[in-house]
Amino acid sequence: MIKLRSVPIPPELTEERKKTLTDEYKVTEKAVWQKDFICDPLLEMTHGKCCFSECKLNEEGKYDEVEHFHPKSLYPDEVVSWDNLLPINKACNIAKGDHDTKAEPIINPRFDDPKIHLYFKGYRFYPKTELGKKTIDVVGLNDWTMWVTPRFEIGKHIIELLESILDQTRTFFSIGPQTVLRRNRLLSRLRGLMIEGTEKYAYSATVATVLLNEECYQEIKSLFEANGLWSDELQNLEDQISLCALDITNK
Repeated sequence: MIKLRSVPIPPELTEERKKTLTDEYKVTEKAVWQKDFICDPLLEMTHGKCCFSECKLNEEGKYDEVEHFHPKSLYPDEVVSWDNLLPINKACNIAKGDHDTKAEPIINPRFDDPKIHLYFKGYRFYPKTELGKKTIDVVGLNDWTMWVTPRFEIGKHIIELLESILDQTRTFFSIGPQTVLRRNRLLSRLRGLMIEGTEKYAYSATVATVLLNEECYQEIKSLFEANGLWSDELQNLEDQISLCALDITNK
């Protein structure tokens, strides 16, 4: 889970339109929020990911739904309130159900920074705060089949790539000639891996946390710095990754 960048309310969602849709929902209980002008910017906000699990929606068999952070069954007046809407996958939506987020708050990644409330160890989330604990339990973030196993597989892939890139880096700096072609191939591999830990990519918190805390990555960076290959572009990527990464201890 990462902190989201909120997007502006769609111009089509005027106060008059909100009232009309809300009144319609109260009478018919139809999914009045299923409008392109509502769903599209919500997906843009999360880069097509579930706001809680970070799985890509409409992939992996995980279809997107609109999450009412404060449940519509309890707070029908907020059924199309812009600040109450988030993209979510079905598994998280079912787990969360009609949990009363006003009586028992959980993390709202649109307004709360998960870094403050969660840390990451063994591909599981652990609480730093009561809000973090409640979120893990309510949304089912540590469901082994749905989330922990995919995170483990992603982490394994990241570590294997880092080990390969480290071998390539050691060879590049120890055996000449350091040709432009070999340099560019090495830079491209590292850059491509780092990009996967930025906010646009699935499970970016997992990728970012694993990557930044692996000794292989630290050695790669040190070798790049020592040989003048660590560029502003790579530093900018690392800064972006750091925004997604969680702590690995409760500090």
